[in-house]
Amino acid sequence: MKTIFYIIRHGETEWNTVRRLQGELDSPLTSNGLVQAQLAAERLAKFDLNHIVSSPVGRALKTATLISEKLNLNLSTDKELRERHFGNWQGCYFDSLKDEPHFNAIFEQLTDHCPPNGESAVGCVNRVKNTIIKLASEFSGKRIGLVTHGDVIRTLLLDLGQNAKIDAYSRVGNGSVFGLSFDTKTLKFQVKAIPD
Repeated sequence: MKTIFYIIRHGETEWNTVRRLQGELDSPLTSNGLVQAQLAAERLAKFDLNHIVSSPVGRALKTATLISEKLNLNLSTDKELRERHFGNWQGCYFDSLKDEPHFNAIFEQLTDHCPPNGESAVGCVNRVKNTIIKLASEFSGKRIGLVTHGDVIRTLLLDLGQNAKIDAYSRVGNGSVFGLSFDTKTLKFQVKAIPD
């Protein structure tokens, strides 16, 4: 049976506006980020979702709360939807990291390279795919909104063959919505186009 997921990136944060790497650290949504969350809710309204599951990180949870309230849906959190841990690089300005060893491998490819004391892209995508499989079983046949983070979505799309190479920071836009199904019978993921 297929479970359909609508994967939403949280709204813009203060740190996003200055290109500061958040990872598992947090930064509040900007006024634009609040608008992006409302627009995502409006876009999702036509899909008759059954539930919202969010990363517990504040920026994602605020986005999810706005969406769940607008759509009158129950909301739960799953810590495995948190952003990739960027270790010692968390809180750094993105542009200051470009000369770091393995920068391209860490941000633009699926590799085992990771920032000092951080999580690799492979580790992140495996964590998130296992969580989606678990949620597909828990919400079998339903339509579920997942509110998560940019690098989580980027690595997932990269793993599923959606982009041969993704620019490290132009990435997945704040408030973006992506469709994904998981079939518990065939154990296959399928990326789905989401009409505007």
